[in-house]
Amino acid sequence: MRILEELRPRGFQDIAGQSHLFGDDAVFLKLVESGNFESLIFIGPPGSGKTTTAELIGEFLHLPFFRLHASTSGSSDIKSIIETTKHYGKEAIVFIDELHRFSKTQQDLLLKVIDGKHAKLIGASTENPYHNLTQPLRSRSFVFEFSSLDEKALDELFLKGIDYIKKQYSVNEVLYDEEELARCRQISLGDGRRFLNILELAAVKGRFEGDKLTLGLEGVEDFVTGGTYNTDEHYDLLSAMIKSIRGTDPDAALVWGLKLLDSGVAPEVIFRRLLISASEDIGNAFPDALVFANSAYEAFTSVGRPEGDIIFAHVVTFLASCPKSNRSYAAMHSARDYLAKNNPRVPEILRTSGEGYKYPFDKGEFVRQKYTDEGLQFYKPMESGFEAKISERLRRLWDDWKEY
Repeated sequence: MRILEELRPRGFQDIAGQSHLFGDDAVFLKLVESGNFESLIFIGPPGSGKTTTAELIGEFLHLPFFRLHASTSGSSDIKSIIETTKHYGKEAIVFIDELHRFSKTQQDLLLKVIDGKHAKLIGASTENPYHNLTQPLRSRSFVFEFSSLDEKALDELFLKGIDYIKKQYSVNEVLYDEEELARCRQISLGDGRRFLNILELAAVKGRFEGDKLTLGLEGVEDFVTGGTYNTDEHYDLLSAMIKSIRGTDPDAALVWGLKLLDSGVAPEVIFRRLLISASEDIGNAFPDALVFANSAYEAFTSVGRPEGDIIFAHVVTFLASCPKSNRSYAAMHSARDYLAKNNPRVPEILRTSGEGYKYPFDKGEFVRQKYTDEGLQFYKPMESGFEAKISERLRRLWDDWKEY
């Protein structure tokens, strides 16, 4: 929409809601203005200014700007940029949206871009991508977090939007209902881009009376992705979906999952919770659930929406229908509680130069011996799904040594 271009920040000081990054003494601002960086990673929700900031850095440093999206760009695009920048005689800015989706091979190519002084890298993601990045790329990167726009920041955008509407529609006054405006702030989910789109749509729906325009804020949620969705409901819906999966109700899980997806929540956010649930709530009762959930995410990413919704429905109903066990999750917490209070030493027989260790395969596959001096036990399997077989096997092997 035109309002986005007209109100695009012309300098760092124009970016709303990120005072921690662009304040006078902010480390981030000093760093980007100095140009003394190899790689920056921006983490934050949609519409918080990540892409605009990258573009402004390119403008401020007077460097050529290349933009890639990790889901649609490949190694050939990176190689092409390397060849192009060789002729500039100076570095460029390479901005990569959803950086965490790049493979290890593609990340290795990015290292060539950085180390060869062909370009400075700026990566962006709505999720913390660190666990998906290679160690060499992490070591070269500074990470900065962008925040959702709060009420104050949205009001700043609103005032700028009103000025734009006055000029665009040649009116002297713009009227609006305060309650409707407050609801539109909620609908925006702290996304500045979405909020300005709502505002422009409200102007299109507005009513003229002489040199006055009354904004048509009522009902704009019907035309904006996300409907009446707000930030609180984001977490409520995630909670409802996971609790329905945990409660083995595939129908309810599907309702809340699809509402999340249709509300504009990033799929990776939803799938992250599904992957966690596959271990936390299903665990060893059906170990393949985690593999299936991960494969479903990869398939969803490859297919995209709307066809990917079929895959999404598949994985949600599958996880909800699986036998459940939280015993691995509980064992983890029990072990952590123990370690917080104790400092166990490795038994003599398990040390590198220790003596007395019995090689299990010399006895078939198992031999009873102490792997901790205290004979600890944290994992207590349930009689559910595949875990029932695990329980039976552990009881048989350990007999009276442990209570399985």
